[in-house]
Amino acid sequence: MAKVIVGITGNEKEMPAMSGIQYVAVAKDLSEGVKQAGGLPIVIPIGQPEMAKDYVYVVDKLILSGGQNVDPRFYGQEKEIESDDYSLARDEFELALIKEALRQKKPIFAVCRGMQLVNVALGGSLHQSIQDHWQEDVLGTSHQIDIKPNSRVSQLFQVGTQINSFHRQSIKELAADLVATAHDPRDGTIEAYESKGQHAILGIQWHPEFLAKNCSSNQRLFDYLVKTL
Repeated sequence: MAKVIVGITGNEKEMPAMSGIQYVAVAKDLSEGVKQAGGLPIVIPIGQPEMAKDYVYVVDKLILSGGQNVDPRFYGQEKEIESDDYSLARDEFELALIKEALRQKKPIFAVCRGMQLVNVALGGSLHQSIQDHWQEDVLGTSHQIDIKPNSRVSQLFQVGTQINSFHRQSIKELAADLVATAHDPRDGTIEAYESKGQHAILGIQWHPEFLAKNCSSNQRLFDYLVKTL
């Protein structure tokens, strides 16, 4: 039986710093989570929007990975913060991937920035700057989540589950086609959502790939993506 092919969106990273040499970059733990679940991960580098159709065609499922802020022009706002942590090329390409994944009926698993971008693609908006959602230690967790009963997340995580937090933006207005399924009890931040209709979409605000090695629930997210979503 052929393995499920999971495309993972890549970022670009200059290595060594100040060298001018760009590498395609994605957290290894994302691809490891897919492999542990029995899938075949393929990293998709940032490309031209017109390339999205062919990329989506060759994968079975799509992971939108974490990274930069989403440019507010895509949800009808001006920039409110001083930051250079944006990539217009990445936004444009990944928005095209989302459109194609929906058109071709390919499941989407969206992580952190990816979750925010899918919300924007479907008509939602973002808080451009939030406080107290960036933990200093890459390892470990920072707060728990409240989970909506009878949701996809509730099938994978127990009440009181602790998650990590590495984001400086968050969902403001949730797109009409999505339903929130987990929140941060401290301030109500949406930590997970899923699609209401026929499209298979699961969005997670935290980074499960950093927790999956030592947390079976977070690995089950990848199992769910490969085998069920």
